[in-house]
Amino acid sequence: MKRHAASLLGIGVLCMALPAASLARESTGFDQYGYQAYASGSAQCTYAYVDASDGPILDLSAASAAAPASDDGAAVVALAAPFELYGVPVNALVVSSNGYLAAGNDLTDEDGGDFSADCPLPAIADNAVASQSRIYAYHADLDGAPNSGTIRSRYFGSCPRPSASGLDEACSVVQWQDWALRGQPGALDMQVVLYHASFEIALQYQALDASLGATASIGTQGPDATSGNAFACRGNRALPQASAVCLFDPRHLPPLPIIDSLFADGFDSP
Repeated sequence: MKRHAASLLGIGVLCMALPAASLARESTGFDQYGYQAYASGSAQCTYAYVDASDGPILDLSAASAAAPASDDGAAVVALAAPFELYGVPVNALVVSSNGYLAAGNDLTDEDGGDFSADCPLPAIADNAVASQSRIYAYHADLDGAPNSGTIRSRYFGSCPRPSASGLDEACSVVQWQDWALRGQPGALDMQVVLYHASFEIALQYQALDASLGATASIGTQGPDATSGNAFACRGNRALPQASAVCLFDPRHLPPLPIIDSLFADGFDSP
């Protein structure tokens, strides 16, 4: 009992000494499959923007004749290493001008034309050719034309941004640069980082338009729209600039912070 009492006293001192952000250990979202989402500032998620500026610019194809490709369009990125989304192997992703990635091998699986943010998730996508399995980085009515925006992709054999797994992982990055939200001033710079061993997904926001995500959906959705995790949608959670959202596959959850580790076995053994 004396050892336990002393340990509890030490933990109390440790709690007071640590900054509040380091104690933020609760997942802010989960779905039926089991994805867990954390915001930067928590022990599980860090913001570390990856420079993908030397990656090739994607050549977008228009979803229809109703709008140019920079407004409603997509391009296919073949992944250089295996990745799984909702436990399903994904070899290629369709990158949409409207701020999302969809599982698909070509534009006959997904056309990128879904410009209306869905809230809550999951929700059946309403574009003409749609894959329901998606990563919503900043799903909204976006357009690359106003700021001469680009979308690039880049593969790293050793990811410049360390994953939460502690492994030296390969990653693929898709980056929207100088993109715009219709009707809002400001340029949007964001990226999706996909890790090929733990299947972690990091959504990173270097700069935001004036809405600060108030009309966007951010999260993930599984095949057939049966499972989904809306970390934020239609302004229900603030999205700061220079921030990240980290989403973890339930098979590869991040390590417990020190306070959780102390009590993982029921009491005070680390």
